Amino acid sequence: MMRWVLIFITLFLSGPVLAQSPEVMVKTELSAETATVGQPLVLRITVLVPTWMPEPPRFPSLEMPNVIVRLPSRASSPVSERVNGETWSGVSRAYRLYPMIPGAFSLPPQPVGITYAAPDSLSPVTVEMALEPIVFTAEVPDAAKGLNPLILAEGFSLSQELEGAESPLKQGDAVTRTVSAKISGTSALFIPLLTPEMTGEAARAYTKDPVVNEAEDRGVLSGSRQETVTYVAQYGGTLELPEVSLEWYNTKTESVEVATLEGYTFSVDAPPPSQDPAFSRRQVIGLTGVVVAVLLALFAVTRYLVPPIKRRLRKNRLIWENSEAYAAKQVQRAIGSHDLSKVYRALALWSAKCPGQIGRDLEGALAMVGASFFREAHEASDGWAALSATFQEDRDRRLKATTLSDLSPLNPP
Repeated sequence: MMRWVLIFITLFLSGPVLAQSPEVMVKTELSAETATVGQPLVLRITVLVPTWMPEPPRFPSLEMPNVIVRLPSRASSPVSERVNGETWSGVSRAYRLYPMIPGAFSLPPQPVGITYAAPDSLSPVTVEMALEPIVFTAEVPDAAKGLNPLILAEGFSLSQELEGAESPLKQGDAVTRTVSAKISGTSALFIPLLTPEMTGEAARAYTKDPVVNEAEDRGVLSGSRQETVTYVAQYGGTLELPEVSLEWYNTKTESVEVATLEGYTFSVDAPPPSQDPAFSRRQVIGLTGVVVAVLLALFAVTRYLVPPIKRRLRKNRLIWENSEAYAAKQVQRAIGSHDLSKVYRALALWSAKCPGQIGRDLEGALAMVGASFFREAHEASDGWAALSATFQEDRDRRLKATTLSDLSPLNPP
């Protein structure tokens, strides 16, 4: 008794130790290497330790593409085995794998987390053991290879309910069709779309989201799918609700069977759909007239209004380029570029448009700039600034003199 008390005290007071131990055994067992599409393969993972496990193993989820993985009720159970003459204890977990398509499947190694009591110290040890690769193949029986959609089950049945008005339908009357399918021996995810699409304009269809249920009984899956569509009469004609027919493969009898639901036809007593065009003749004529008027207006603007505007703009530009103000602006631009040869050319053009003689101050400023090429950089910059100011003063003087000369004499003879 004292020994077990010491063991539990050691377990609760000691922290877990991460380690890889050869004293842990993880086994995988697959019920078969080949399965039928939609039918389960049983994969059993067994974890064994030489002592005990103070907490359950952490099994992987085993998710993989195109395979439905289910854990049945009571999937995990305690086990014990004789290993090298000793009794090892452990836990076994059973998975059910449902391949959804034919082909080869390979599940890469996944870790299993295990915490157990070390045989020597009885302290908890945590390890991770990788599963061996799981490989299997899914096939379709020869008799079922032509099925589309592919339904392989122990049982499959269809049923339907019809609610609403009776034929003939009036405009606004509604008929609700509910189609249900039940399947056993596999997942309800294998049940395809049940209700055919409606054709014609006699009614408008309003579809509810399908309801899918799945159940499991002693490891055997079953389920159902329900689709509800309401048809509301709107135009005169015929409402066709086609029959529903699905072929499926019975895994018990190993033969193809057919599940069928009868169709229904309703006549709709209502005005026929309007055959009027989208636009009346008068609207078409009016729209055509508007388009023609817009095109004529664009032509008139392009032909008669745009050319005079362009000529006027060109004339104004020429007047501006021949003006004294434009020539003065070119002088200031040449001074700003610190190019003395450009300044002299610009001054010559400006002088032709602004009568008068170049002032002595402006000539002095030009001479100072010329001499500044042999001086320091800051002195040259000061010379250009002085030239710009002097030119503006000389321009103001000449413009003022020109304006005064244009005035009429105060005492004409």
